[in-house]
Amino acid sequence: MFEMSQNLKRFLTQLSKKIDLSGEVKSGVTIRITDHAYKWYFALSDTTKDALHREMENLGFVRLCYRKKVMLGAFKHIESIHVVDGGVLLDSLGITPRTKLIGDLSAQLENVSFQVSWWEETRDNVIIAWSQSKTFHGIRPAQIELILDAMKLVELISSSSLSASLPDMRTLSVNLYYDSKRLENKTLVNLVYKLMSPHLDPDVAEMIETGEELLEHFGICKYPVPMRFKAKGTLICQGRIDLSALQYGIGVSPDEVLGVEWAQDVPYVLFIENRTSFERYVREVDDDGLVIYTAGFPPSAWMRAINLLVKNLINHVPVYHWGDRDVGGYRILAFLAKWLNADITPYLMGLELELDIEFDEANTTRPVSELILALESARGYPSISVLYDQLVALNQRELIWIEQEKISPRSPVPPS
Repeated sequence: MFEMSQNLKRFLTQLSKKIDLSGEVKSGVTIRITDHAYKWYFALSDTTKDALHREMENLGFVRLCYRKKVMLGAFKHIESIHVVDGGVLLDSLGITPRTKLIGDLSAQLENVSFQVSWWEETRDNVIIAWSQSKTFHGIRPAQIELILDAMKLVELISSSSLSASLPDMRTLSVNLYYDSKRLENKTLVNLVYKLMSPHLDPDVAEMIETGEELLEHFGICKYPVPMRFKAKGTLICQGRIDLSALQYGIGVSPDEVLGVEWAQDVPYVLFIENRTSFERYVREVDDDGLVIYTAGFPPSAWMRAINLLVKNLINHVPVYHWGDRDVGGYRILAFLAKWLNADITPYLMGLELELDIEFDEANTTRPVSELILALESARGYPSISVLYDQLVALNQRELIWIEQEKISPRSPVPPS
């Protein structure tokens, strides 16, 4: 490299993009200098352009060709530049030729191993994209560390035991990257989302749209989010908590939950999707049921705790899910059934005619076909299959979207 003006560096850098190709570095090529592509050059003062021309004429690796047809007294601009030696041009800028850079990066990626079943396929796709002068999910070759950092987190998530909780976001960030705020980088977490989304449970993938939402789903957040539930039993944690003393339920960090003991029969388990409906339910319905708030799609950290709460009940008592009558509510229902491997009955979100709801013209409708598709993955469970078949048999294309907040809470199991 040698000392050069900013204008010369800008000109050579622009030329380099025409000769530094994925397969080779071009030499002996002529590049036209158009008003459109080199607008900045034509906007320079004549004095500045003269100085730039003199600089370029002293370079041995390019030859200038000036415009021949110009008006008398007009400035002669460069018409084209012949690149004599592309390799020397790149070297003058300190640029590693793309073909060598891609080769070095490919070797670096091939020498890295992650315990993720689809890593090798992803690695090959990265190399192919970069070799074709494309980005991989918006990531350029110079950002290879983003790929590696993203895969570190993917590997951790993929290998985490369902019974173990991940640390909070900043502790995890320090453990993985020695940087407490690395996981707050949106480019990084959105890349993790793009890498993982094709491999997620379809019901989960449909509900997650950003990297932040993905991390939250796997329980990676700045602070553990307490989960809310109501029961009449004894919660086993660091000590023992008599849940029957709490009329409106409890909020507890999910990693505190070690188990639960039931002093009496539990008549049912009810999952409630929305917070408002949960808070109304625990205040308006007073019985011995286990009522769990899911916060929409429950994070995996919550699911571990939920499993501990319901594992001794799901095969012995009826299990219900109450959510919105829409695609999201149905996907959450399907997800819970599959995750718990339990026959969960949709509650107050089906085709019940007795629902006391006043509809108006402003009500939004949902295509029945979308609702059917949302249940498809869990139609093997009898209660979900009943709703699925009812939707298939409907002689209409759309159903009104029912938010569960419009429905007054009532117990799914009448008092005996």
